[in-house]
Amino acid sequence: MARILKILNNAKPWYYIGLSAMLNLCIAFHPQALAGSTLSEKGTYMVAKEVTGNVRDEQGAPLVGVAVLVKGTSIGVVTDMDGNFAISNVPDDASTLIVSFIGMKTQEVDISNAAKIEVVLEEDIFSIEEQVVIGYGTTKKSDLTGAVSSVSAKDFEKQPVTRVEDALQGRAAGVQVLKSSGVPGADVQIRIRGANSINGNNQPLVVIDGVIGADLRSINTNDVESMEVLKDASATAIYGSRGANGVILVTTKRGSGKANVSLSAFTSISSVTNRIDVLSPQEFGNMFDLPVIDGGTDYQDEYFQNGYANNVQLSVSGKSDNVGYFISGNVLDQSGIALNSDYKRYSLRANIDSDITDKLSVQLNMYGSSEKTLNLVSGGSSSSSDTRAGIIAVLGWDPTLPIMDENGNYNLLSSNGSGLINPVAERLESELNATTGIINSNFNVSYDFTDHLKLTVIGGLIHRNVLNESYRGIPAGTVLSDPVGSGATSQSTTLQNSNILTWDRSFNDLHHLKVTGLFEIQQFVNKGFSAGSGQYTIPANFYSLNLGTTPSVNASLSKSKIVSYMGRGEYNFDRKLFLTATLRTDISSRFRPENQVGVFPSASAAYQFENVMGDVIETLKLRAGYGETGNQAITPYSTYNTLQTGQDYPINGTTEARGLILGDIANPDLTWETTKQTNIGADLTFLYGKFNLSINKYWKNTVDLLLNVPLPYFVGGGAVTRNVGEVSNSGWEMSLQTHLINNNSFQWDVNANYSYNQNEVKSLTEGQNEILISPVGGVANSTGAYVLLKEGMPMGQFYGATFMGTYKTGETGGTPGSAKYLTDSDGDVALDVIGNGTPEHTWAINNTMTWGNFDLNFLIRGVHGFDVMNFTRAKISMAGGVQSLPTYGEYRNHWTPENQTEIPASGDLFINSTRFVEKGDFVRLSNLALGYNLGDKGPFSSFRVYASAQNLFTLTSYTGFDPEASSLGAGNGAASSIDYGANPNSRTYTFGVNIGF
Repeated sequence: MARILKILNNAKPWYYIGLSAMLNLCIAFHPQALAGSTLSEKGTYMVAKEVTGNVRDEQGAPLVGVAVLVKGTSIGVVTDMDGNFAISNVPDDASTLIVSFIGMKTQEVDISNAAKIEVVLEEDIFSIEEQVVIGYGTTKKSDLTGAVSSVSAKDFEKQPVTRVEDALQGRAAGVQVLKSSGVPGADVQIRIRGANSINGNNQPLVVIDGVIGADLRSINTNDVESMEVLKDASATAIYGSRGANGVILVTTKRGSGKANVSLSAFTSISSVTNRIDVLSPQEFGNMFDLPVIDGGTDYQDEYFQNGYANNVQLSVSGKSDNVGYFISGNVLDQSGIALNSDYKRYSLRANIDSDITDKLSVQLNMYGSSEKTLNLVSGGSSSSSDTRAGIIAVLGWDPTLPIMDENGNYNLLSSNGSGLINPVAERLESELNATTGIINSNFNVSYDFTDHLKLTVIGGLIHRNVLNESYRGIPAGTVLSDPVGSGATSQSTTLQNSNILTWDRSFNDLHHLKVTGLFEIQQFVNKGFSAGSGQYTIPANFYSLNLGTTPSVNASLSKSKIVSYMGRGEYNFDRKLFLTATLRTDISSRFRPENQVGVFPSASAAYQFENVMGDVIETLKLRAGYGETGNQAITPYSTYNTLQTGQDYPINGTTEARGLILGDIANPDLTWETTKQTNIGADLTFLYGKFNLSINKYWKNTVDLLLNVPLPYFVGGGAVTRNVGEVSNSGWEMSLQTHLINNNSFQWDVNANYSYNQNEVKSLTEGQNEILISPVGGVANSTGAYVLLKEGMPMGQFYGATFMGTYKTGETGGTPGSAKYLTDSDGDVALDVIGNGTPEHTWAINNTMTWGNFDLNFLIRGVHGFDVMNFTRAKISMAGGVQSLPTYGEYRNHWTPENQTEIPASGDLFINSTRFVEKGDFVRLSNLALGYNLGDKGPFSSFRVYASAQNLFTLTSYTGFDPEASSLGAGNGAASSIDYGANPNSRTYTFGVNIGF
C-alpha cells in the first residue's frame, strides 16, 4: 500500500501531501495516542526544544506525508517532499517520537539525546490494505475469497538466496520445496497440496509479470518484489488447463521515488554435510584378501571438495516525472562440491514504466540470462553414467587402488565389478557442458476509457536456447569400450497475447463490483537437433565428433497452441460480504478437434466479521470455494500414430534403405485431466492485532488421469495412454504471523506454517487395481519394479520383500549367512508394500529479530511421515549388480559362522526390501543469518554486513547423505524419495554486504 501511495505522490505531489497528512495525523492523534499528556502546573508545556529529521523507506527513498508525533502530546507535523520534518516546540522533557505512515510499521524513536534523527520505516506485512496479485489483476488482501499465500522480498532479503525456489521454502503453507540434489543449478521439486498426476508433470505453473510458463530457476532473486501462491481451484481456475498443480505469480521490482543505487555482494564456501561410513582400504583389503597399493584411496575425500560461490548484484531504480525504471545486473559464479563441476549465471533486467497521458500508460519488462554448467550430473537410476561413475562409484569403487597406476595411467579395472568406473578419472576426463540462454520479455499497454473501464494488452515472449556438449573420455557401462561424444541443441519459444478488459465501480459506498474479461492466445514451438559418435580411434574431444566411426543424427520439431476466454466477477457488499466467480475456456491443439475444448469454472465466497470479541478477536473472515482446473500432460501429436526408424533393407540388391515402423500406440480419444477442488477457510486477527492466523481445509480430486496403462502380452505388450483413474489429496494448512515483540529496543517477528496432506489413488484402469512401475516411471511387468500404484493407497508406495535377517547355521530354507525374507503360504518370497515416499506433514518457523543495529534471522523446518528407499546403501551393501564386493561400513559386522549377525554375508536377492527402506523424517535449521546495519555513512544511504549459514544441521535417523535427496527429477509424482546415487545437499557459509547509495 505504501508503494501505491508513493506512486500517487509522484503524480500529484501537493494533493497527496494534504491527503496523506490528514490520514496519518488522524491515526497519530487518535485519542489513545494522547493518553498520558503532561502539562505544567500553569497549564503550559515546559521549555521547548527543536527536533529535526528525515524519514525514508528501506530502499532509501524519502517518504512524504509521514506523521511525526511527540509521544504523550498533541504536537506533531508531517514530512515534506524530501521526507524532512522539523518540530520546534518539543517539550524539553519529551523523550520519544511516534513515526507512523499508512502501510508501514509504526516506530517509536528516542530523542532524549538527539536533536536530529534519521528514521527508516519498514513495510507492515499485516497491512489490511496490502495489494495481492491474483492473476490478470490485483485485489486487496482483505478482499480475498480463495487460498493465496504471499511471500514478499522482505521475507527473505536478509538471507543470501541465489534461487527463487529457496526463497519459497518454508514460507508458504501447503507448499513443499524439495532440493533433490546439491548440484548447483539442479532442478527443484515444488508441490502445492500434493501430487495430482501419475504420469504428468506435477510442477506448478509459473507466471512472471503476466507472462505464463516462465522458469523460476533462471530468475535473479534480487529482482523479485513478491510472490503469490494460488493454491485452491477458486484461485487457480483463471489459468484453466494449466492451473491444476497450483500457480506461482512472480512480480518483479519497479522504480519509484528518487534515484536509488543498490549493491549486494556475497561470497560463500560449501561442503558436503556428512560422509557415508564405508570400509577403509585396509579393512576392505583384509576382508577380501586384496593388496593395498600405496595405502589405497579415500574416494570420498578425492571426489568431494569445497565449493565456492561469488554473487554480485547491482541495481538502479527510481521515478522521474512520468517515467519509472528498475535496471539490474547479476553475476553468480559457483563451483560445486563435486570434483570438476561449476555453474555460472549472468542476468540483466530492465523494467520501464511510463505514463504517456492521464489515460495511456505503457510498461516494458526485459530480462535475459545465460547459464553455463560443467559436469553437473544429477544422479539417478535413469543413467548408468550417473550411478556407475558418480556417487555409487565413489562409495563402491575398490578403495585399495590408487587413482593412477605406477605408469601414470588411471586405474580402470577393479576387482570390485566391471560395472563401476573410477569416479575421479570419469570426472576429470569428461566434458559435460551445457549453455542455456533465456529471454523473458513482455510489453504492456493500458488505456483507461473512463474512470471505471480499462483495457490492458500484454505481448509476451519466452525464448530458451540450450546447447549440450558431451565427451566422455572414460567409458561408462558394464564393459570398457571406446569414448563417446555427443552434442544437442534445443530451442523453445512461447508467444503470448493477452487482452484484459476490466470494469470496476462502486455504488453508494456499499456495493463494489469488478468484472474482468480475457481473450488470450499462446503458441509454443520446440525444435531439437542432436549428433553423436563413438569408437574413437585416437584421443579426442567434443569438437572431434567426426573422428568417431558410429555417427548418429536426430532432429525434431513440434508446435502447439492454446486459445483461451475467461470471465471473472468480483462483488463485495460493505466490505463484509465477498463473492467471486470465474469461468475459463481453453482450446488446446494437443488434442483431437472433438476433445480440444476444456471448460473450467470456479466460485467462492467470504464474510468478514469485525470486533468479534473486542481486541481479543478483532476480525474474522470465513471463506469457502469450489473450482475445476485441468492438465494437458501430453506432448503434441500424442493422439496421432507416428513412425520411427527401423532396420535397413536392401532394395534390388543395391544400397540399403532405411525402413520405418509404427511408433508409440496412439489414443485419439485423449482429453484433459480434470482436478476438482473444494476449500473452506478462516482468517483471524487477534490479541490487539499482534497475530494473524489463516486456516484452510481442502479436498482435491483429479479424474480422467492421463495414465500409461499396460497392454497384454498377446498384443505385443508395452503401454498406451488413456484417460482413466482418479487421485485425491486432502488436508489442512495453517499459517501464523505475529509481531511477537515490538518495542523501541527489540522487535521479534515470527512467521510459522504447518501443512498436512493425505494422498490416495482412488481408482486405476478398469479391471486392474494396481500397477507396478519401474525406477524411471515407466510401466513394469516384473518384480524388478519397486513402486506400486494401488487403489486405496497413496502414490509412491515402495514395493518389495520384507527382510527377516539371515539364515543361521542349521536353519532350513536357505544357505547359512544369506538373506532371509518373509514368505507366503507357498514358500515364495512375499512381495507387498514396504514403505511410502510421500510426506504427510511439513512445517516451518521463520524468525526475524532486531535489536539496535543488529538483526538475526533463522528458518527451522521439518518434514515427517515418509520413507526413503536407500538404493545407494543397497548398492554398496551387497555383492551383485554393478559391483562384486560390499563396501558399506556395516559389513564389518557381517554374518560369519562365529558371529551370526543379521547382516548377510552374501548378496541379497531383492534389493527392494525393507532392509533398505528408512524413515526420512527430519528437522533442519535451513538458514541462520546475523547482520549489522551501519546506517547512513558518508555517501551511503544504507550499509549492512552479514554472515549466514545454510543447512547448518539436520536431525534425522536417515543413514544416507540427505533425506531430501531424490534421484528421479522434479516432475515425478508417482515415485518420490528414491535415493539412487543422488548427489548430497551442501552446508554453506556466506559473508556479504548490502549497500544503498
